[in-house]
Amino acid sequence: MKIKFYRIICLLLTSTSVAWGQQQDSVDYHDLTLEELMNIEIVSASKKSESLFDASLSASVITREEIRNAGATSIMEALRLVPGVIVREQTNGNYDIHVRGLDNVPPNSLTLSSTNTTTLVMINNRPVYNYLQGGTFWETLPIDLNDVERIEVVRGPSSTLYGPNAVSGVINIITREAGKDGLNVNGSAQMGSLNTSIVNASGMYRFNDKFNLGVSGNYQHRDRSETRYMDYATNQWVNTPNELSTSNPTERYPHPERSMAKYGLNSFLQYTPSERVKLNLAGGWQDSQVQSIMFDNSVSNLSTTSTNSRYADLRATTYGVTTQLSYTNATQAPAQGLGGSRYEYSVIDANIEYEFVVNKLSIKPGITYRDAVYDDSKYWDIANYKGSINGKESMETLGAGVRLDYLLLNEKLRLAGGIRFDKFTYPDKVFTSYQAAASYKLNDANLIRVVYSKAYRSPFIFDTFIDYRSIRPTATPGVSTVSIVSGNKDLALLNSGMIELGFRSKLRSNISLDIEGYYTRTKNYTAIIQGATQLTPANYPIVAQTDIKVGNLPFEVAQLGTSISLNVVIDKLQLKPFITLQKTTLEDYAPYFSTSAAAPNSLNNFDPATYNLNSGIGTETEHQFTPKAYGGAFINYSISQKFNINVNTYWFSKQTFLHRQNIEFKDGVRGIEHIEGKAIVNARVSYVPVKAVSIFVTGKNLLGKKSIEYFDGDATPSMVLGGVTFDF
Repeated sequence: MKIKFYRIICLLLTSTSVAWGQQQDSVDYHDLTLEELMNIEIVSASKKSESLFDASLSASVITREEIRNAGATSIMEALRLVPGVIVREQTNGNYDIHVRGLDNVPPNSLTLSSTNTTTLVMINNRPVYNYLQGGTFWETLPIDLNDVERIEVVRGPSSTLYGPNAVSGVINIITREAGKDGLNVNGSAQMGSLNTSIVNASGMYRFNDKFNLGVSGNYQHRDRSETRYMDYATNQWVNTPNELSTSNPTERYPHPERSMAKYGLNSFLQYTPSERVKLNLAGGWQDSQVQSIMFDNSVSNLSTTSTNSRYADLRATTYGVTTQLSYTNATQAPAQGLGGSRYEYSVIDANIEYEFVVNKLSIKPGITYRDAVYDDSKYWDIANYKGSINGKESMETLGAGVRLDYLLLNEKLRLAGGIRFDKFTYPDKVFTSYQAAASYKLNDANLIRVVYSKAYRSPFIFDTFIDYRSIRPTATPGVSTVSIVSGNKDLALLNSGMIELGFRSKLRSNISLDIEGYYTRTKNYTAIIQGATQLTPANYPIVAQTDIKVGNLPFEVAQLGTSISLNVVIDKLQLKPFITLQKTTLEDYAPYFSTSAAAPNSLNNFDPATYNLNSGIGTETEHQFTPKAYGGAFINYSISQKFNINVNTYWFSKQTFLHRQNIEFKDGVRGIEHIEGKAIVNARVSYVPVKAVSIFVTGKNLLGKKSIEYFDGDATPSMVLGGVTFDF
C-alpha cells in the first residue's frame, strides 16, 4: 500500500484552521465539591464529553487533584488508583502496566513478550505506542504529572474508537490548560529516599478567551533500591556489572545505581476564534535513560534503555469536522550494548472525523493514516547482518470507519457502536473491528449496559521485518553454524473479542456503585519459532543452518472477570475502594516454540516430534501470572482548607512468572518467579501555609512489603519524600 502523504496533509489543511471538539475546558478540581467529583465527565468512552455515569463502556477518570492528594510521583504510579489496571514495579519508578491482564502471555517466553502490547496509550488522543514490538516505553512520555488535567481509562476492546492496538483498553492522558486570564504559573518539587528528585514547572499565559500559550518542563532522577544483577551465564547474583559474564559491562550499564533519569520540555498554543472553532498546537522533546526488565539482553535481568525523541501535534475542529496530525521522531536503544539494539524511528499519525446529527442519531465517519518507519542502518554493519532489521522498513496503516450513537425512549435507551476497517502494508488484507453497546436508564439513579466488541492489534516492525543472523563457532576450528531469524509478512493478527455486562447506581446522593462483568477471548499471539536445521557442507566453513521465523501460536486466552468500585462521600471524607476478580485460562497452549522438524535441543525437551508448538492442542491451563484478585482504595480527608490527609493502597494476590529459562533448564528454579501477594500502603499529608502554596510529606510502602513484584525485579522500596507545590 503506497499513499502519498502530501494528500493527507492537503486534506487536513482544507478542513482545519480550526478546533478540537473533544477536549473539555480546563477545570479547577480544587473548587469542585466531592459530590461533583462523583459525576466527573469523560471524553474517551465515546469521543464526546459525557457524564461518567452515562458512559456506555467500562471507564474511569482520575483527576489532577486526586493524583496530587494520593502522592503519586509519576503517571505510571497514578494508574494504581484506577480499577481494573495491574501495575507492578520493576525498579524504582519503572512499572509493568496492564489493563485486566494478558500479562506474561505467552508464558515461558522472553520478557519482551510479557509486556503490555494490547493497550493503547495516548496523550490528548495522540498515540505514544511502540511499533517496533508493541507496548509503551512509559519513561519516554514528554509530559509529567504537572501537565496532567486528568487520566481517562477505557477497559475492553476499543479499536472502533481509536484504531488498532486498543485491544485490552485505552489510557488517554488529557493535559491541562490555563485556568484564568493572564499569567498562570504552577509546579512542584520534591526530594526523598533513594536519591529521588522530581521537579515539574509550567508557565501559561492566557491573553483572552481566544488565545493562550505556555511551556512546561519536567525532570526525574531515581536510584535503584539495590545494585545486584543476575548473571544468567552462572545463575548467580553479582554486586556490580563488572562481575557479569560480558565483555562490555560499562556500555550495558553506564549508571548501575540509577533506575531512572528523564527530562522533558513541552510548548502549547491554543487559539479559539469562535465558539465552534478551536486550534491546539503542541510540541516537545524528551531524553530518558532507565534500567528496567522490558527487554531481554541475554546477559542479565536488567537492560539500560535510552531514548531521545521529539514530537509535534496539531489538533483542530470546526463545524463537526475534527482533525489531528502528529509526528514523532526518535533515537532509541532498548538494550544498550546488545548487538542490533539501536535504531531511529519516525511515526506520522493523521485522523479526520466528521459528525452530523439527525434527530437523536449521531453519525461520525472518519479516516486515519499512520506511517511508522524504523531504521537501524546508521548504527550497524547491515551488509553483514549486524542489526536487527538491517535497513529501513516502513509499516503503513489506512483505516476507515463509522460510529453511531442513538438515543430513544425519551433518552432512556442508548445504542452506540461502530465498525472499522484497517489495511496494513503487511499482511495484505483488510481487518474489521466492531463494537455494539446498549445502555438503559432504569431511572435517574440506575443504569444497566451491555457491550459486544472485537479489536485487532497492528503488525509490528520486528515481527514483520526482523532479519537477524547469529554465527556460532563449533568445536572444530574455523567451522561455524548459523541461525537466521526472519520476519513474517503474512501473520494472522492478534485480536480480542469481548462481551460485557455493567451496572451503575447512585445508591444515595453520596454513594455510587459501578459493577462490570466481562468475558474475553484473545488469539493469534506470535513468537520466534525454531524450524529445521539443514546441513550445508557445500557452504563450508558454515556446516549447519537453522531457520527461525516469526509465526503464530495456536493457543487462545479466555478471561472471565468482574470489577466492583464504590465512591462514598461523607462530609469532608471521600472513600473509593475497588476490586477486580478474574480467572485467565490458556487453551491449546504448549510452552515449546519450535516445529516438529526442529533439531532436538533443551527448548523442546530434545524430542521435537512430541514437544512442539502444537503439543498442547486440546488442553486447558490456568494462567499463573495474571492475579486472580487485585484492587485498591483511595481515602481522602480534608481536615480544613489548609490540611489534607490521604491514605491509598494497592494490592494484588500471588502470581507466578514463567520465563523461557524455565523450559531451557527445567531445574524448577531458573525462569520461575513466585510473586508474593502484597499490599502497598501510601500516605500523604499536605498543609497550605499561604494561598496557592502547599507543602507535603509522602510515605511510600509504609508496611515495608519489600518483596519483588516482577521477574528478577528490584525489591520494592519504602520511601519518604517531601516537597512543595505551587499554583499561581
